[in-house]
Amino acid sequence: MTQAPPIKSARYRRGSRALLGASGMSSIGDGAFLAAVPLAAAAITKDPTAVSIITAAEFAPWIAITPIAGVYVDRWPKRTVMVLADILRFGAVLVLAALIAAGAASIPLLAITAFLMVTGTAFHSTASEAAIADLTARDPKLLHDLNGKLYSANVLGKQLGGPPLGSALYAITAWIPFVVNAISFLLSALMLIRLPRLPRTEPTERESMLAAMKTGAKFLLAHPELRNLCLLTAIANLTANMGLATFVLYATAPGGLDVPTAAYGALLAAMAIGGVLGGWITKHAITKLGRRRAFLAGLAVEVAMWAILPATTSPIVAGIALAVGNLGVSLVSVIIMGARQQLTPEHLLGRVINAYRIVGNGAAPIGAILGGVIATIGGLRAPMITAAVILLASVIFALRVIPRE
Repeated sequence: MTQAPPIKSARYRRGSRALLGASGMSSIGDGAFLAAVPLAAAAITKDPTAVSIITAAEFAPWIAITPIAGVYVDRWPKRTVMVLADILRFGAVLVLAALIAAGAASIPLLAITAFLMVTGTAFHSTASEAAIADLTARDPKLLHDLNGKLYSANVLGKQLGGPPLGSALYAITAWIPFVVNAISFLLSALMLIRLPRLPRTEPTERESMLAAMKTGAKFLLAHPELRNLCLLTAIANLTANMGLATFVLYATAPGGLDVPTAAYGALLAAMAIGGVLGGWITKHAITKLGRRRAFLAGLAVEVAMWAILPATTSPIVAGIALAVGNLGVSLVSVIIMGARQQLTPEHLLGRVINAYRIVGNGAAPIGAILGGVIATIGGLRAPMITAAVILLASVIFALRVIPRE
């Protein structure tokens, strides 16, 4: 006989509303920032190398700061970590807005701000995922429900709502999108104050920073299911960036989808819509199919997307494929988050989350570079076909290693 899920307590309802509100608010600001920063950089210089420094600054914290963030999330109160991360981002972007308004912006300033922004995101997102595990008492149904809603809120803000807002506001006055971004982080911090106090597990013996990071990495490597999921995540990120690296060229090419440059954004919007819907239906998909079959279905949908895109010249078919494929990405991502939260001991969760992210995020730039090389050698369809083949192999691997329920 299966047990009924626990009743959602007032504490859970208050905490989930605080997390959803804060995540939705700050993700809109993140999306506006992502759109406005390249525009601000282009207004300062046309040197591609100089502009690329900002992209490097955005990526660097995921390698340099993420391991440290995991250690401190395991040691500090999670609510405090999230509020401090929001305050850091609020201050950094507000200073940038003031300097842009004063005509004193520079590429180094934009790069430093981008680094601080992503540093705050690394701390905030890790603490948020760990907080969800505490708030739901690791109940699978509550985990998948809240993880899915938070995933949808993030995609809605960062990919669908925030970027066009940032571009539109920048067109009015250059500093306005950054002020809006700063305000979003301040509002997020205020919402998080309503988050209930969450338990903090003190280690019996305080390890050094390096030893603490190694402990988290060793646990991940020694846990068969988490290790395999981590490998599958790396493959998914590798193939996604491989396919997307030159997709804009295929989408706008006469021999490809041949969409006008202005319409390319509609294809990106289709991806975002699929991601939002995927987060919301994950709980229902798992209830209907079970976790293993829902995970495999999500991977299979991704394979279908990369197989359909190079085979069609219809923008409508491509848009549908992108939406459905990104729905599958959401499904897989939410299931993986829930597995991490359920299978990792509380005192290691922050470190395991971030050890996992280093592997997953580290595969992204490798995939982008490979995509460019493959497109140069084999044409614009080749990266997508290669992505489909590699993902199909990962589905076969998943069939063998994902445990049956």
